[in-house]
Amino acid sequence: MTEITILAVTRLSDGVCVAGVTQDGQWVRPTRPTSLDWRQLEYSDCKDKSGAWAVRKGNIVAMDLAEPIPAEAHSEDLRIGRQAPVLVKQLPEAEYRQVCAELTEGSTAPIEGPDAKRSLMMVHPAKITSFSFDVEENWKGQKKYTPRCTFWLGGRLYRDRPVSDAEWREHGRHIRKKNGGDCRLTGEEVFRSLGIEDCWLTLGRNEVESNIYLMVIGVHLFPVRRFEMDFGR
Repeated sequence: MTEITILAVTRLSDGVCVAGVTQDGQWVRPTRPTSLDWRQLEYSDCKDKSGAWAVRKGNIVAMDLAEPIPAEAHSEDLRIGRQAPVLVKQLPEAEYRQVCAELTEGSTAPIEGPDAKRSLMMVHPAKITSFSFDVEENWKGQKKYTPRCTFWLGGRLYRDRPVSDAEWREHGRHIRKKNGGDCRLTGEEVFRSLGIEDCWLTLGRNEVESNIYLMVIGVHLFPVRRFEMDFGR
């Protein structure tokens, strides 16, 4: 069993995508490929032996990491074994913030460049300009709820990056309900309403037909705020 500090829990297809770091600071993505070739976990993979959900942001969880995923996988992908995860502890706020600070990188080049070997990283934006919570139509003509975030990092504006963080998706649904549907709010408005003083983001790279897309897969709020998780469409 390997202890992992969980830094992203997101919706992916009909399952869960999880990412975090080992105790020596290595990024990992526990995975269970399916017949559809989605590298994702099932909901049951995130629950301990008692059926309680153990795998969530800010928790240290012992997980059974068996072996690397074969070719065409992200470098951080590791197949899980048969043992259920075990919650080691929920990080105290000061330790949680320290983990984010120690992992912070000032540029997305390590995961965005054409020769990038990684697909996961932590950033501390200079400013989060806005959040949007809209229902959008994708290329298949399907309508999907898609939170987005616009932020500044290293003098560059990252505009409307999709946010798949399951907790943030749930909070966004409350914001949509309060605002009567699709809405865009400034980062200051959102953080003021929650009493938030600082925020880190876990970023992930998704590559489709040689095109690289960056996504926000973890929103880390300080003081810490936790929400229910939303895996709906």
